[in-house]
Parts: sequence; structure tokens; C-alpha cells
Amino acid sequence: MLAPFVKTGVKIFEQTIKKIDIVQEWVQDNFHKISPLFPPYYGKSARFLPYVVHTPYFIDDTPPGAYDFTLEQNGKLKIPIPAPCQGTIRRTRFQGKNGSFTTAHGAGQIVELMCDGTNYYWLMGHLVQGSPPRTGTRIKKGQSIGIQGLTGRTSGYHVHAQIHYHSGQRITNRKITRPFVENYIKFLRKGSY
Repeated sequence: MLAPFVKTGVKIFEQTIKKIDIVQEWVQDNFHKISPLFPPYYGKSARFLPYVVHTPYFIDDTPPGAYDFTLEQNGKLKIPIPAPCQGTIRRTRFQGKNGSFTTAHGAGQIVELMCDGTNYYWLMGHLVQGSPPRTGTRIKKGQSIGIQGLTGRTSGYHVHAQIHYHSGQRITNRKITRPFVENYIKFLRKGSY
């Protein structure tokens, strides 16, 4: 009497297992594409007071996929830039030349922060020369990764931000990067005290 119900239940269970296997296989094959969408949780961040974040030229297409925003705290602009994630300083370098807006070029002092547990890193430019920590330094989310500055070609204090895959390829698809940048800005505006 119960045999048909048990048989049907077993059949449904087997079909569900097959669907789960298909999904698991897809995730394994595509994890490198979707892992940036799931940033890991790192617990508490380094402490900092809330920032005012100005975004008059938020979308920057030099180069494509970049973002620009100005940080302010207590009326000051030459201030520490909190790390958007926990990770390791991948590299620091100077790109371009300082000078007036018409003679300077490049992003100036750059820091690259590789985020733990992901396949991407943040690149931030126009920092005060020499302010980023050394390559290989472990960084806690919210800890300073340099001082907002005026190096390279800039019309004023701001942070130039890009997100790259570990391979070095810049992510230009804003559907992927914009949520990261917007979450970072929310984090800055909230502070972590």
C-alpha cells in the first residue's frame, strides 16, 4: 500500500540529487567568475571615525572601470585611507609624473591591496608619496593603506580606485565592481567605532 509513495519519494530524491550535482559542477567551473560577488566576512575592522565621502566624478573612465571619490574628515583632506578589505599589500609604486594638471600624468603613488579569500585586489592612486605600507604587509579592514594626496595628474585631493583580478586584468564591468565600491563608501561613511 505504501510502496507507490515510497517509490515516488525515492524518484524525487534521486532527481533532486542530480540537480544538486549539476549546480555544484557549475559552481566549481565558474567559481573564479562569481567569487568576487561574495566577499568574505572578516569580523571587526580597525577603528576609524566616519568619513564624509564626496563623489562628484564617481565614474572615471580613465582608464575604463575606475572610480574617483574624495574623503574628508573634520574638514581635512590629507587623511588616511581605510582598507576596503583584510589582505596583503600586493605592491606599491609610483606611476607618471607630478606637476600641474596640464603637465602631470598618471595615478601617482599607488597601493595595491590583495583581499583575502577572493580573486581580486584593489588599486588606489594619488596617495601621498611614500605613505603606503610596504609590499607584503598584512592589513586589517579599515587600517590605513596610505594618505589621500595629490600625486600624479589630479585636479584636487581624491582617491582613484580600480578593482583587478589577481592576474592583473582590470575589471571594467561595473555590474561587478560598483557594488564593492558602494559598500566600501557605506563602510567609510559609517566608521567603525
